Amino acid sequence: MKRTVLAVVDLGSNAVRLQIAQVDQRGRTSVLAEDRAAVRLGEQVFRTGRLSEAAIDRTGAALERFAKLAQRAGASAVRAVATSAVREASNRAQLIRQIRSQTGIAVEVISGAEEARLICLGVLLGEPTAARALLLDIGGGSSEIISARGEEPEEAFSLQLGSVRLTEFFVRNDPLTRKEARLLDEAIQDAVGQVDPLLVGRFKRMIGAAGTTGAVAGLARRLAGQAPVSSLPVAYTEVRSVLEHLRTSTAKQRRKLGVDEQRNDIIYAGTAILEGVMRKLRVEELVVTSRGLRDGLMADLVRRVTGAHLHQERVVIDGLRAFGRRCGYREEHAEQVTQLSLSLFDQTREMHKLGDEERALLHAAAMLHDVGSFVSYNRHHKHSYYLLYHADLPGFTDRERELIATIARYHRRSTPKDRHEEFERLTPEERIVVRRLAALLRIADGLDRGHRRHVRAVKVHQRGKRLEIDVVAEKGSELEVWSAQAKADLLEEINGGDIRFKILEG
Repeated sequence: MKRTVLAVVDLGSNAVRLQIAQVDQRGRTSVLAEDRAAVRLGEQVFRTGRLSEAAIDRTGAALERFAKLAQRAGASAVRAVATSAVREASNRAQLIRQIRSQTGIAVEVISGAEEARLICLGVLLGEPTAARALLLDIGGGSSEIISARGEEPEEAFSLQLGSVRLTEFFVRNDPLTRKEARLLDEAIQDAVGQVDPLLVGRFKRMIGAAGTTGAVAGLARRLAGQAPVSSLPVAYTEVRSVLEHLRTSTAKQRRKLGVDEQRNDIIYAGTAILEGVMRKLRVEELVVTSRGLRDGLMADLVRRVTGAHLHQERVVIDGLRAFGRRCGYREEHAEQVTQLSLSLFDQTREMHKLGDEERALLHAAAMLHDVGSFVSYNRHHKHSYYLLYHADLPGFTDRERELIATIARYHRRSTPKDRHEEFERLTPEERIVVRRLAALLRIADGLDRGHRRHVRAVKVHQRGKRLEIDVVAEKGSELEVWSAQAKADLLEEINGGDIRFKILEG
């Protein structure tokens, strides 16, 4: 049985993490290797707005080692994502260039919403949709609080609370002064105030994603005279006890307690975040999992490679609709064009020879093709390109988002031209995909020319080189068919023959 080896890298604000896994044809994974390097990428960035040269060099060296490990393992794909520290750094392009030059790895900077989706996927993979959970992931620069259903987030809050960030801003002494502890707690409570009040008291138990929560749970057990490693939950009162103990401890005393040297100076801030969140949301106990964003990143990459459930998660579709609504799009028209685009795609597979990954790109582009009207109806196809290029679309990579933007750009007016800047920057393979998907989107958009949703269905028949499209529609749909015929030029060019439309009343 053929097996594939994949690798993922999570560039956090405190540490970078590698996972290498083997995937069989059924999508089942077995982890081959994991590694971690505490490069403290986020040092200074939350105060200066820039990544330090030293942090960039440390990260580059760690990823160079990771790249060699992945290569030796025979990894066919490596996906690397960066989170809070890099999101906020004005010189993030320098880091991305240096890592690409040193290792050949392209680093993708993901949004807080995408980070939350991947954390959920990593921690809750395979959970039934009826299951409900509250997750907390405390990073170096941000903390994600997620209310989940199944393996997908229902609500997610990315707060600018991180152990590195808060330590840099508030901690000057060892041990902390009472004033520093008070200011730190005030900052935490102010940030947690952004969380939906309906979550207060809803969950008695919270899942902590590895890292900080695991370290705090280990300290709680040591202080209680228990084995440091256990699957038993930790009560809020125990977390509170750890915080009070750390408040008066020195670095030397924390080492004696077993706190990792790489986490020694930031453990108080991390514990304060955990205690503050539990107190605010009235959570009674914490359960720690070893899984997190890195595992979600691997699960997502496996789905991309195997095509399983690709981009079909509820959170991905909801994310598209949410962005459309923020741009004031006409939802009924968007849904109509999407349904027609996907129907045309499914019926012309023999012609375009594209797969489910490309179908997902068409789905997104069809739903959001008109968002540029939010800026101005005039040249709105170009405004759509700009908005989608810079959009936060959970579930899609930067490159996929660029393709979505380009497909939407060509839903009207000019067909793709090599002289167009946005088309020129694509690879030859990507240009083929954009042309074929834009051709289908143009016709689907034409079939709802009046935004009246008159067309019920389309039926495609290949007659030699001619493509005949029966349009099942309400009486008086001549405008829609005329518009579709006028926009069929690109599909005719791709098909190498005429496109003919016929109205069937229904």
